Amino acid sequence: MRRIALLIVLLASTTLANAQRLSGPYVGGYLAGGSGDAHWETAGGSKIDHSISGGLGGVQGGYDWQFGSMLVGVQADLGVGNLSGTSRCPNPTFECKTELLSLFTLRARIGPVINNNFMIYGTAGLASGGVKTSVDNHANSKDDDTQGHGGWTAGVGVGGLFSRHIQWQAEYLRVSLRSENHELQFVDNQVKLTVDLFRVGLHYKF
Repeated sequence: MRRIALLIVLLASTTLANAQRLSGPYVGGYLAGGSGDAHWETAGGSKIDHSISGGLGGVQGGYDWQFGSMLVGVQADLGVGNLSGTSRCPNPTFECKTELLSLFTLRARIGPVINNNFMIYGTAGLASGGVKTSVDNHANSKDDDTQGHGGWTAGVGVGGLFSRHIQWQAEYLRVSLRSENHELQFVDNQVKLTVDLFRVGLHYKF
């Protein structure tokens, strides 16, 4: 009887330990805040720089593999919101504005696992953002253009388990979106963005 009881305890302990591991798929959402820089170069040779700031929120999901005390995973996310900023255009009667309206990332992540339920990781991958630019004299003339910008992202993060199915995550990401042409008032403008984001997420782990 004692052997049977001991076997049951050992099986229960093994099941609980496996249940608390970080391996497996997950899906959830996130909130992010951050700031960055927008850089314009006009066809006439002028340069425009201004800071942008704001927030994003969205959905994310991924899959993690745990090998002993090491975690390897992949994560994708899509967020919408507004990080924006303005400055005077080369023609000072106009205001130039840049807005990051959406962001998609697809990243790998790797790092150590502590006690099977806490992770520290580095992450890097691809990024794509929806960027809107506009010029406005706040009187009778305004023009805007929205383009998709590709680029890269990299950062660091931590995460863990609240319970068997609830997982949390906090991370810092640097996002660099390459230059794309935005035509405003019949003038070509090469626009690129660099953004620093701080994000927190809550996931359901299957």
